[in-house]
Amino acid sequence: MTAPRWAAIPSAALGGELGFLLRVPQGRGPHPVTVLLHGRGDGARSWRPVFGELPPGVVLIPDAPWLDRAGYWVDSAHPGGRAVETAVVRDLLSWAQDELPITGDRAARTVAGYSMGGAGAVRLGLAHPELFGTVIALSPALYDPEPPEGSSARESGAFGTASALFDPAVYARLGHRAALAAHPGTPTRLLVAAGDAEPAIPGAPAALAVGAQARELVRLAAATPGIAATFREFPGGHGWETWRPALRWALSAARDT
Repeated sequence: MTAPRWAAIPSAALGGELGFLLRVPQGRGPHPVTVLLHGRGDGARSWRPVFGELPPGVVLIPDAPWLDRAGYWVDSAHPGGRAVETAVVRDLLSWAQDELPITGDRAARTVAGYSMGGAGAVRLGLAHPELFGTVIALSPALYDPEPPEGSSARESGAFGTASALFDPAVYARLGHRAALAAHPGTPTRLLVAAGDAEPAIPGAPAALAVGAQARELVRLAAATPGIAATFREFPGGHGWETWRPALRWALSAARDT
């Protein structure tokens, strides 16, 4: 299987280009689609450790450099922010549907991410269930009810307004509780993983730790009609020693459904 290549498309949501890595397999299709979201401070090429293990079908890996690469894959109203969520779910997927041999079946579409990208996958997958049948969140950077002091989710402007870096009402509106409450019951598979040695967040309560938040997400999602949610813990911390085997597990589990 060939490695992903760099591509870019004009994005009305961004008011400019959206860059991404693209892998298109040989064959006429239609192919399943996987969208991969990178973590805070990283870029599309940060998925390189698993390029050799990408799932069958078309793979799209968007790059989100705005807000110092801490935009959390949401539409931000803060200066310097962009409508990244809309750019991915509308502009990128619409382009792919028009230009690539992909399926229109949501059951064959997956959105996955690690850390900040894991939170982004939860947001995009649960808020747009008409687009994705499977959501994979690896060590998702979720903070319910709010991010701790010092978190990039609070300081980057991703959940801000025109005049504030962080607005609790914006954060709640874009959070997973709101997405679960509005979920229409469309069959969705949610696969969540975390490491058994995820580092603690300095000064934050234990309930905001990655593992605790991941388990609580699965508990809430499993109680939501239409969502089949599973959590699995892997040896390792907040890095590829955890995410590589976790991704392998999640992709296999998704194929088996």
